[in-house]
Amino acid sequence: MTGGTPRKVTRLAGEVRTEVSRLAYHLRTPATRSGITPTRLTALSALTRYPDGLRQGDLAELMNISAPSMTRLVEILEEAGWVERRRDPDDQRCLLIVLSPVGRKTLDTLRDESASQLSEELADLTADERAALAAAVPVLRKLADRHLDG
Repeated sequence: MTGGTPRKVTRLAGEVRTEVSRLAYHLRTPATRSGITPTRLTALSALTRYPDGLRQGDLAELMNISAPSMTRLVEILEEAGWVERRRDPDDQRCLLIVLSPVGRKTLDTLRDESASQLSEELADLTADERAALAAAVPVLRKLADRHLDG
């Protein structure tokens, strides 16, 4: 195993998981103030990667949630105006879930708020600390992409 003993790698994994979770929780604060739960935020964010939309079952599979839970989630998202249902041009019997303009604007606003908040906090770090974070971004992206693309 490269990068250390299995015990060291396991300890690092635990530390990274804990700190990323803590930071993610903090960054979701603007969304939760707006009534967007983490699950709703995850669904909306997932839909940004599929501008032509996703079938409800595909979104459920992507998010690893049950079909009944996804049905209720899509109803909530639609009632809030964050998503729209459209006919699948490849199969008119099927519906696609598409991020609405209101949903996109909501996500953009939330991202701007959390980025602004984080930017202020990053400004308080030393140049070396910011450089260490900048070096970690590609590694974090690689780890995240393994899950998002798989």
